This record gives sequence, structure tokens and C-alpha cells, in this order.
Amino acid sequence: MPAPDPTDPATGTRDEPFSYACRLCQRCCHNKLIRLNPYEIARLAANQGQTTADFQAASTTTLDGLGPVLRQTEADGACVFLGEGGCTVHADRPLACRLYPLGRKVSEDGVETWVHTDPHPQTEGEYGTAGRIADFIAGQDTALYIQATDSYAAWVRRAVRLVTSSVQGDHEIPLPDLAGLLDPDTAIAAYAARTGQPEPEGVEARIQLHLAILREQLSSYENATPQEQTP
Repeated sequence: MPAPDPTDPATGTRDEPFSYACRLCQRCCHNKLIRLNPYEIARLAANQGQTTADFQAASTTTLDGLGPVLRQTEADGACVFLGEGGCTVHADRPLACRLYPLGRKVSEDGVETWVHTDPHPQTEGEYGTAGRIADFIAGQDTALYIQATDSYAAWVRRAVRLVTSSVQGDHEIPLPDLAGLLDPDTAIAAYAARTGQPEPEGVEARIQLHLAILREQLSSYENATPQEQTP
């Protein structure tokens, strides 16, 4: 089956017939802006034996409107984790890489749709209809990534609503240091120091605590009076 027409705006569900076999041509690993959420950063940082802050400093670039994205080599725009044999962090690769050549969109009311991304004109990947989108994403171990992505996205929407309502009201909420708050290891270390609780081990447990910290922060702003809302 030929690669899908990138001009076709049709979207599908998980039941849509679809299959894709990667042939390791590595063309999809060049000149792509791979956005990272805190869960993906935590997975990659653990893979590299780094803190999340050190990982971001070493392997990401922050772009306005996009947040942290994986760095690319200056020579040919390759992902910094692309080696001669392929992806060097394959077990912990971001969701966008796991879903390729699909894209996932979720509306504010939680409706999920799937789109076909624009394939490289010289891709060696094999497209077909031997399975379903659901089968493909299950084979890429996406469940934890999708769950974390949706959780962080929900927090961002909640934060935007809070800030928007404050700006439109009589006062503007002074936000805390978002860079520190959104960095999992930094936020968890500050929480542990404040509460005296030990830091959990393992990425999954740490991310659950990080999300709880983020939600607690927003709740404190939502429930506080204007005088109590401080950075």
C-alpha cells in the first residue's frame, strides 16, 4: 500500500484499518521537532542516568510556544539520539516517535482522533491495512505515555483557565516558577524538603507524585484569596 496522501484531512479512530512496518531507513529521525512533556523527559533522563534538569540542559532546546524539544545535530538535523544502528534510546523514546507515522489529537472534551503524518518522500517504511490503529499503538507500548500525556495536558488546560479567569477579573494571579515546577526532579526535591517525605523511586511513581504536586499547586491558587496568592 502506498504512503497515505498527506493532503487528506480525514481523521480516524483506533478501529481504522492500518499497519506500518519500519525498515530502519532513519529518514524520520531527521529535521523533526519532537516536543517533550515531563514524563518523556523523566524516561529519557533515567535512560541517560541524569536528573531531569541535567537532561534538559544537555539534550533539549526550549522553543517559544513549544517548550522543550529534542536537540538535533547541526550537520544534518539528525536527532541527538540517532546512532549508526538506529535510535540509542529506543526503549524510552518519546510518544511522537512511538506513534510515527501517525499523529494523535485530543479535543478539550476528550475526543481522540488519529491523523496520518506527512511521510518522508523517500521513506522505506511499509504501509498497509493488515491491522488496526489500536493494534499498531499497542505494539509500540504507548499506554503509559498516552496516560501521562493526557494527564499533563489536562493540567495545562486547567492552568490556562485559571490564569485567563484571573486576567479577566479584578486581579492577575502571580504564577510560581514554572520552569522549576514543571521539572519533575526539581519539583519532587522541593516537595520532599518541605514535607519531610522521602522521594519515591522509579519513573512511574515519581511522575504520579509530580502530577499530584502540580494539581496541589493549582488547587492552592484556586482556593486562595487574592491577598494569599503569592508566587
